[in-house]
Amino acid sequence: MRLERRRLVATLLVIAGFVSCLLYVRRRRSRSAAKLEAYLAQSNLEAVPAAADTEESFVELGSLEDARTMDHTAAIMQGGGGAQIYLTVPVKYVRCEQPALLALLRLLDALAFNDPARASLSFELAPIGSGLYAGMGGGSIVDGIWLHPNLDHADVREAVKAIVEGSSPVDPLHGAFFGDARNLGR
Repeated sequence: MRLERRRLVATLLVIAGFVSCLLYVRRRRSRSAAKLEAYLAQSNLEAVPAAADTEESFVELGSLEDARTMDHTAAIMQGGGGAQIYLTVPVKYVRCEQPALLALLRLLDALAFNDPARASLSFELAPIGSGLYAGMGGGSIVDGIWLHPNLDHADVREAVKAIVEGSSPVDPLHGAFFGDARNLGR
């Protein structure tokens, strides 16, 4: 009888601890959500839904110009309907204009998925060190240019860097800076 009582007490303690942890996590999430909602209301911005298994929420900005007015923003290029992050770069390093970024997105997509209808360029509040979820390993916001490992070849990296820094024009029709690098990402 004593052994059963001890087991019952131990089980109740485990359940109480579990419930306490759940309540703590729920309270923490509701505070984070309240802070994000207050910020969004103040800034007239829209929240981007976070991946189902992460707590991070990002705020999507309308354009490169909007992103340049704020700290901790990043340009994010992805393809395959979000399946692969191609490139991330903090906006503070972007010296080219938005049309050049769109042309670069088309070139990177041609190397990876070659599905321009599902490629996207977004500008988000995403501080250095943030992670991004995607089906092919996701990506990171680093202090510089991050390229998906399938695209990170010397000639591609140099061309991407030159375009982002605004020191080289982009030829969106021919992808002149990518030469014979097409389909490296596949």
